[in-house]
Amino acid sequence: MMAHERNNRTYELQMAQNPVRARMCGFGEKDRRPMDPPPILKLIVRNEDGTLADVSQMDVNFYMVIADIYSADRTTPCTLVANPAMAPQTTSLIPSAVEPAMSVMSLANSNLMASRNLTGSTVASGNLLFNLQNEPGVYFVFQDISVRSEGIFTLKFSFTLPPTPDGPPSSVMATVFSEQFTIFSAKRFPGMTESTPLSKCFAKQGIKIPIRKEPRISRAKRMAGGMALDGQERRGSSAGGEGGSTGISSSNQDREMMSESDDDDDGQG
Repeated sequence: MMAHERNNRTYELQMAQNPVRARMCGFGEKDRRPMDPPPILKLIVRNEDGTLADVSQMDVNFYMVIADIYSADRTTPCTLVANPAMAPQTTSLIPSAVEPAMSVMSLANSNLMASRNLTGSTVASGNLLFNLQNEPGVYFVFQDISVRSEGIFTLKFSFTLPPTPDGPPSSVMATVFSEQFTIFSAKRFPGMTESTPLSKCFAKQGIKIPIRKEPRISRAKRMAGGMALDGQERRGSSAGGEGGSTGISSSNQDREMMSESDDDDDGQG
């Protein structure tokens, strides 16, 4: 964590909500796989004497926080990822020596085309919101950022103040890292969890956060469940009688219910 002073005030960033997991997105500009839960940061502003500043008197809409992606140990930027579709056939993709388990690639060949690993809305403006204790604060919500590569990462957030006509240019006043989170492939993604109380609280105040009342099971798990149901059908059919036919009808209904939510496993919409 880093904090700086300006205008006799000290600024500090805190993680109000850490991301836990997400499904990796593709290289299309419109492909989004939001983090679960969405990262939320709180800005702490103190006066020269150490007392908390009155945030209700600040024009927080001009405050900005920028997100960037780092390795799990917070030492190495993972900003770029090799795009296989754009790489020449003669170019080999060399995994990074720092994080060999990740699909983030080092640009060992100058002809290798790369894309940003962190995509979406990587800059958030400040919002004056009330938390679960009904206390006002300055918050930054990242509800629309996605990661293109599988692995374990952290996010680095940097707070900047807008430049003033007679003052210094815009500069980083505070930074903070998130906790580690995991980006899964489509086959390994366990699904979205239920929305947190803080996400629901901010959504009620107008922040556009997708709210889920129940966890959403991934398609891979639903398919595994469907295979188990098929096994029950076969056992019920071999048993014969009314009990077998009842089991078939019940399992068919279960599969129909699962198919209705096939597009909900990534938390979009």
